[in-house]
Amino acid sequence: MTGEVAKMEKDLAKMRENIYNTVDAFLGARRPQADTDYAGEWTPDADVTEDKDGFTVYAALPGVRKEDVETEIKENVLVITGRREAKYAAEEGLVRQEIPAGRFYRAFKIGVPVKSQEVKASMKDGVLEIRLPKSDEAKPNRIKID
Repeated sequence: MTGEVAKMEKDLAKMRENIYNTVDAFLGARRPQADTDYAGEWTPDADVTEDKDGFTVYAALPGVRKEDVETEIKENVLVITGRREAKYAAEEGLVRQEIPAGRFYRAFKIGVPVKSQEVKASMKDGVLEIRLPKSDEAKPNRIKID
């Protein structure tokens, strides 16, 4: 019975991933941007805000140490990768596992130029915060009408 439940849970996870991939094709990148990038075993949830000076990305990474997270901007894409170790092993009596473990991957297309040298990242209480300041040419410029 346990094997059947595990198979059903894996099938449901695959269906959920297919739905995410379909939605992501319309709304933005959650998956690799090129064949050379790998897909993670799980995808962290994220929020993105924008103001006149830039964007801020908040990625939910509970249980992930900041040493296990890597971020980079390549080809106008912010990429967040890393790994979360499983808290319990099967031999410890694990009956159900819903907290994803293993590699993760998340990517965001950046639609405007940013000051990559001024990007700041911090992590607190399981939330990764990345501030992406817009370059001066990407900021709105009001034009006075004579």
